[in-house]
Amino acid sequence: MNPATNLGEKDVDGESEILGEAYLKLDPASASQARAHVRAWIGADHPAYENIRLATSELVTNAIVHTGRKHIDDLMVLTLTRTADLLYVQVMDPGGTPWEPRSPEAVPDDEECGRGLGIVDELSGQRWGVRDHGALGRTVWCAIDGSPTQAAPCE
Repeated sequence: MNPATNLGEKDVDGESEILGEAYLKLDPASASQARAHVRAWIGADHPAYENIRLATSELVTNAIVHTGRKHIDDLMVLTLTRTADLLYVQVMDPGGTPWEPRSPEAVPDDEECGRGLGIVDELSGQRWGVRDHGALGRTVWCAIDGSPTQAAPCE
């Protein structure tokens, strides 16, 4: 099976469309692979491409950093779904140690890391969250405006 599956598959509710799904290793190289998948799924000319690409990179990187690796072959799942006017990026990872996202205001100015979810928060207009699946892992998601009149490239 191709690691990028379900391209263009309609959801059961008929109102959303899965643009792509990819299984990625918990490895720093996966951030680049995730960006390549996003480009293949929506194209670099999509009005929300830059915002989706950046949000995807941040969510995948967080999964790599904050997942308690259980096995060397653990994977994360990246999914991009479209509804009428939103694009949903979801990253499900194996979970691990309890992790609470920090708001951008909680990150000290001299801290080198910790601003990724602040970026996601800004890009998504505060439409993001974390779903804990217990022993099955967790999903971090965000929703970004996807219609041409709403999406403005990040600056």
